[in-house]
Amino acid sequence: MFQVLVAEDEVWIRDAIAEMIDRLAPQFNVVGEVGSGEEAWNFIQEHWPSIVVTDIMMPHRNGLWLSEQIHRMSLPIVTMIVSGYDNFQYAKQAMRYGITEYLLKPLEEEELHDALKRSVQKLEGMAELHEGVHKIQHFIDRLPDMDRQTLNAEVQALLAYIYRLKSGAPGARKSQLALLSAKWNEMFRAVDQEHTFLPFTEEDEQGVRKYFADLADAWLLRYPQFANQSVKASIKKVCDYINVHYFENFSLTRLADMSHLSVSYFSTLFKKTTGQTCLNYINGVRIQKAKELLHEPDLKIYEIADMVGYTSLPYFNRMFKQIVAVTPIEYRKRLGL
Repeated sequence: MFQVLVAEDEVWIRDAIAEMIDRLAPQFNVVGEVGSGEEAWNFIQEHWPSIVVTDIMMPHRNGLWLSEQIHRMSLPIVTMIVSGYDNFQYAKQAMRYGITEYLLKPLEEEELHDALKRSVQKLEGMAELHEGVHKIQHFIDRLPDMDRQTLNAEVQALLAYIYRLKSGAPGARKSQLALLSAKWNEMFRAVDQEHTFLPFTEEDEQGVRKYFADLADAWLLRYPQFANQSVKASIKKVCDYINVHYFENFSLTRLADMSHLSVSYFSTLFKKTTGQTCLNYINGVRIQKAKELLHEPDLKIYEIADMVGYTSLPYFNRMFKQIVAVTPIEYRKRLGL
């Protein structure tokens, strides 16, 4: 199964694209829907989808900016541009970022399906690299937990995996090493404002291993222990806020600001504290509240969706089925209502 992120600020278009993709299940599955380039980039950094279908014109960073970030970091993600602007300049810029699928609105379902199917071979060729980014994310998520012995062992195991990569993509190994370096330095900056980013420029394996050994030593020397109660308290404060204000429009940036943490550090600590990503936690709380409201026969399903924070009924239905395994209508029938 290939996981798809849809980035589009117009809700009805986003719903339509997601529903088109869902009709190709189980091969393709929509795992996220966002309304801005910034939200899309934050989602990618946590969930690492296989495909991003993005509009060009969006608030808070547009689709070309998002495509450039994916291309600059050589991420194993297929990006598809959807645009209402029949403008060759956009297409030309998109091609510079390695994008071959440039789809015009109004989007035809057959055209989107064909583009997704054309991407399968490329996606299969990226499978090993995609597994690599998940291993890197898992390593970063566990950084606050590791003592010296564990950290050194994990670093060596991760480097061994990267050096065993068989992918024929140019610079595949170097891009994975650079991603590990970037995300680790980003975490470092989050916990130590004085940290100077250590640029990754090494070419030979010995130099690479020394670079990451030095980074590990510096991390162990400076990282404040996760047992710090103020950090735990800040995550609990956010959880308590979500539990009460679940109907509000959340963004990862806003919640991280509430904790006075960077987005990357907040995401890592939130996952460590709760056992799930922030987005999954929010959806879990909302759907639980929706299940309670579905016991009220006088409430329409679209009213319940709005009451728990979903402005889009189709998106609510998809999230509900994803979490509960049945649709809201089916859930109500099982209650005998």
